[in-house]
Amino acid sequence: MKCPGQDTRYWKEDAIFEVKCPHCGETVEFFKDDTSRPCPSCGKRLPNPRLDFGCAAYCPYAEQCLGSLPPELRERQQAVFKDRIEAEVLAKLKGNDEAIARLKQRLRYAEQIALEEGGKLPVVLAAACLAEIEEAETFLQELNVPREMKEEVLKTLGGDPGLEAQILKDASLLAQGEREEESYATPTGKRLAKALLS
Repeated sequence: MKCPGQDTRYWKEDAIFEVKCPHCGETVEFFKDDTSRPCPSCGKRLPNPRLDFGCAAYCPYAEQCLGSLPPELRERQQAVFKDRIEAEVLAKLKGNDEAIARLKQRLRYAEQIALEEGGKLPVVLAAACLAEIEEAETFLQELNVPREMKEEVLKTLGGDPGLEAQILKDASLLAQGEREEESYATPTGKRLAKALLS
């Protein structure tokens, strides 16, 4: 079955439209699902001004449906799945106030470090949510998390030497109250640990 948003049988009359090329003024015809089209006159590639794949932000099959996703849409999709993961983890931890407090503290530190260090925020935060969950891979599969994000989160949880894993390690140490600066991998983690000492 085709996605209803991509199936032309469900399109309305505004699904095909024309825009003027900003380079030469020629008319360029777009279908609503075109990401870009070349101008028939000057050949310049124009982005679709009405492109909206809002469903791709939450659909686990978006990449199969649309092909490779643009970076900004991939980030939006990861943010949506990060929120779902957090909600499910909090539901799973319901009644365990100590674990919830630790999770929230770890998330706070992970966000601060990721923003300062330039890490992939949704991946870091999803991994921070799952840091104490057994069978994280099964958990991610049950939520239909897209393959690429799932792999990145599992790599981060597995202690991959990349930046996201370093951020998660530092956020976890800070949440535990570790004060030894040498234990931290990132400059931000070290700085925050130093602040704990004072």
